[in-house]
Amino acid sequence: MRHWYPHLCVATALSQAAFNAARMLVSYRALGLGADGVALGVIAALFSLLPLVVAVHVGRAVDNGHPAGMLRAGVLLTAVSLLVIAVSGDLVILGIGNALLGFGQVLVVVAAQGFIPLLSEPHELDKRFAGWSLAVSIGQTVGLPVAGLVSSASSTGDGVATTGALLALAGLVALAGPSSFLLPVPRRAMGRPPTEEPAQSMVTMLGIPGMCPAVFSSLVVLTSMDVLSAFLPVLGEEYGFSVLLVTVLLMLRTGSSIVSRAFLPALLRVVSRRWLLLSATLCSALPMSLLPLAHQPVLMGILLVIVGFFWGIGQPLTMTWVVTLVSQRSRASALSLRLTGNRLGQVLVPLGAGAIAGSAGVASVFVVTGALLWTSSGLTWRAVRRERAD
Repeated sequence: MRHWYPHLCVATALSQAAFNAARMLVSYRALGLGADGVALGVIAALFSLLPLVVAVHVGRAVDNGHPAGMLRAGVLLTAVSLLVIAVSGDLVILGIGNALLGFGQVLVVVAAQGFIPLLSEPHELDKRFAGWSLAVSIGQTVGLPVAGLVSSASSTGDGVATTGALLALAGLVALAGPSSFLLPVPRRAMGRPPTEEPAQSMVTMLGIPGMCPAVFSSLVVLTSMDVLSAFLPVLGEEYGFSVLLVTVLLMLRTGSSIVSRAFLPALLRVVSRRWLLLSATLCSALPMSLLPLAHQPVLMGILLVIVGFFWGIGQPLTMTWVVTLVSQRSRASALSLRLTGNRLGQVLVPLGAGAIAGSAGVASVFVVTGALLWTSSGLTWRAVRRERAD
């Protein structure tokens, strides 16, 4: 059982390589099938529809000792969904495939996150969530060039070819299979006696001071990532950027997150957690809003590096935030509640972004997303100030 953490990070990195790159490819495939801004928003939202319904139930299953089974099922479903997307010939099948991809992702993410509080001591949580998030960023960065290079090599003047790239991503997911089957099947938290304390309900968890701001902060950062992945290709097409250039720009964002997550334990030794939590949304709001004004790739890349650095800080810290607010018996459920909030945002924000893009242009999507980040920073500031006063 002592080698579980490296296997968890490997399975996470390979799966996330597929999830992140597939979001970009789905956008290009939808555009190739004639989707407008509204249709693109609907298809992007379908990725989060099933997770919105099942995330808490998956969290309960993980709390009850089944993280390994959930993770293995998620890896299998992810590979299948990528094959569905690869053969889709219309927007309906593409939407179904994207919904299945979202279901696979929630199984993988909730199970993977659930392993950490289940098999870690309290003082290890920040370090292990940061390391796991680093694996997420590494996977996202690896997946993008695989997708971009395969698409560029097979594309013609008629549009962006995505089938080969999607099959390549399915191959990456298949490589995650061995690590997922080498993970243990834990029944209780390591080093702690079994507990009969009741699981906390969703309503109870939401009523805990600090829970709603933590969930909202995570929601806004993650949906901002999705908006960027879904709509930067559209903005890039308006500016005449190639698919390879858009891929490089998205890689700058994920690469910057890798740097911040790699140095997060060191940052926590010199900067308080509350300031780092606040920076995730406060310091990324303005760069996100300025992206439509950056017609030059270099300037856009600089803005994306800033955005990615602070987003990389926020996600692992909100994981520790939510698990320390609840009882030991409900930690995976709290993480799934956080993920449910993320998915609610991923359903509503892309729909709203698609409607905004259809009426006011794609540039307005980035401005509105920046405003959401600014709003979240205010709520986080109030929450961390209250916690400090208590």
